[in-house]
Amino acid sequence: MPRHRPQRQAVAPRPSPAATVPRRQGESLRLPGFRWWMPGLVVLVAAVGLLLHSATPDTDRIKVGSAGWWTLTTVLHLPMLVILIFLVGGLIERFGYFWRGRVPTMPGRLPSLLPTVCVQLPMFNEHAVARRAIEAACALMWPAGRLTVQILDDSTDEDTRALVERTCADLRAATGVDCYVLHRVDRQGYKAGALEAGRRRTDAEFLVIFDADFIPSRDYLLRVIPHFYLPDGTPDDGLALVQAQWGHLNHDESALTRAQSLWVDDHHTLQMSWRSAMWRFVNFTGTAGVWRASAIEAAGGWRAASLVEDCELSFRHLFANYRTAFVKDVVVPAELPATYTAYKAQQRRWTQGWVQLQRLHLATLAFRFECTWPRRIHLLYHMSISWQWPAWAIWISLLPFLIVNGLWFGAFGAAAGLGLYMLPCALWTIAATTIASLETRHVHPERPTLTTFLRRVGRVVPYLVINTGMLPHQFSAFCEGLFGPLHSEFERTPKTATITAPSGAGGSAGSAVAPEARAAGRRYNVRVHWPYVLTEAFFVAYQLAWSVLFATQGLLLCALGAVIVAGCVLALAYFYGDHAGKVCFVVDKAAVRSLLGAATHRPPSGQR
Repeated sequence: MPRHRPQRQAVAPRPSPAATVPRRQGESLRLPGFRWWMPGLVVLVAAVGLLLHSATPDTDRIKVGSAGWWTLTTVLHLPMLVILIFLVGGLIERFGYFWRGRVPTMPGRLPSLLPTVCVQLPMFNEHAVARRAIEAACALMWPAGRLTVQILDDSTDEDTRALVERTCADLRAATGVDCYVLHRVDRQGYKAGALEAGRRRTDAEFLVIFDADFIPSRDYLLRVIPHFYLPDGTPDDGLALVQAQWGHLNHDESALTRAQSLWVDDHHTLQMSWRSAMWRFVNFTGTAGVWRASAIEAAGGWRAASLVEDCELSFRHLFANYRTAFVKDVVVPAELPATYTAYKAQQRRWTQGWVQLQRLHLATLAFRFECTWPRRIHLLYHMSISWQWPAWAIWISLLPFLIVNGLWFGAFGAAAGLGLYMLPCALWTIAATTIASLETRHVHPERPTLTTFLRRVGRVVPYLVINTGMLPHQFSAFCEGLFGPLHSEFERTPKTATITAPSGAGGSAGSAVAPEARAAGRRYNVRVHWPYVLTEAFFVAYQLAWSVLFATQGLLLCALGAVIVAGCVLALAYFYGDHAGKVCFVVDKAAVRSLLGAATHRPPSGQR
């Protein structure tokens, strides 16, 4: 297979009419008295209607293979068509990685006078990880006179604010690095507002952003900044961003973190490497990236126009004809959300934010941005990836109706049904899991063996269970992003520091923190959104109702499938409140463990 090494050209961005976007664009979707959950309610009512219709004996079914059957079946399979489009796009990216993206992009040469760099650490009540993050930033190898560290602390917890101030003062005295704290009087604009306020306080040439749970290696700047220069040391002014790969501090902590690590490995190593090499564009992931300060200024600065301010800024740079790049061999380990409640809050923000981004920029990308059609098609796929969630949710809800009423291709035989409905998903899952498990040598530095490979592939089991269980939650997030307000509250993902940094902060997993140290940590509230919970409850009841109907008609495998789907949603719902040591919202998790332990170790009656 030919090895394509990306070519570097110092091309200044050409202004584009698509670069200017109205600040309030997208608000037109909101109507007086309208609530974001109302369209979802319509879907739920329609689903109940399908269930009731199927439960009623009907002898006037459309004949399989007739013109009417083909028309109705085709229309009802539109959600699956959307799913297939996303699956094909995903396979193109993952197999395309071997053509473009596997070969690392070579950095340029730093100039004799190193550029000025400002490291920005946005924080909000990060008591558990604040000191660790500030220490890592001040330890970066760069001349002290050319390095600034900004702590953008919006904390409302006074103890956390004091900790940040004290740590900053200690490190400033110990390292000589210009480290200072910026406290704002309010959280206007949330993370984007903090980054913009910090940007206006520095004249550094490059801005480096780390979330509080990311721990860069000391040579991070020496490995990333050279990518902004050509081999002769000339600045590559057309390159706005260099994004590094996410690593993991706690990927083996639980089934939840193992599932997340598979997704991150797949998305970063495969998708972002291919997108960077093929289309010269990746979106900023909010952390572990370096921005050219002049590019941010040219694009209009940070905006809190959506909950994914990082991606929104990235697409504005795309419209201004800047390039962005991904470097997979520079890994920054971070803490994956360790509780299901925190994970759901994070995923809600991301899915809702991506839909808000479409309200802002999808029309620009589709009709006004000047580029080739292949690139436009990929970028539309990139921006619209969140549509897979409503497509899957609607399809899973619609498929039982199709089966019972003979409006599916399984009516032609089991082989046709399995081939059409199972094979594409199985191919995507096998390809993504296998390639991600083989190609993440930078993220998982241990020597590859058959055992480690099988352990990494095994992450697909919790990955599938959790993603299935997230369907109603993500469907709700999509609806809120599409029909809710653009300027909604940014809800942070709590960090617990349950895992310490690995040696050198460049590896994969670190060491576990003692339980007593965890108990000493602070717990911050994670908001539970009741429309989401009610949607999950309905989804479970709906699938269980279908399982009963399947069983009465002798379709036992279909009944089992519906029970499994409902079980996945219930399994995740059980952990609501786990960020506060609870399950099922109010039940103490420790008490449940104690009860289960007593039940499993109870001696037989004859030995009592």
